[in-house]
Amino acid sequence: MPQQPIPDRLTPTQDLIMEVLAARFRLGERTWTFDDHSAIRKAMRVLEERGLVTWKSGITENTLRAWMTEAGRAEYVTADYVPPILRPEEP
Repeated sequence: MPQQPIPDRLTPTQDLIMEVLAARFRLGERTWTFDDHSAIRKAMRVLEERGLVTWKSGITENTLRAWMTEAGRAEYVTADYVPPILRPEEP
């Protein structure tokens, strides 16, 4: 879940796209490719309208390539993020 929820809640598909893009961004990937399904395309359009992502057709057939905008990164990528491997173990 994002650290600071955006005003209008995202659908589970939209949130999953944002979480995937944030995770890939933390690993150094600026863009990521998704399968081109109608639900994914619809979610991408809404996220783009909200100013969170930009997307285009992927390099391979039936794919979409997306990346977060500055606004998307501001909502989903925080400076205080700590990867699970580096977090203290819980008892």
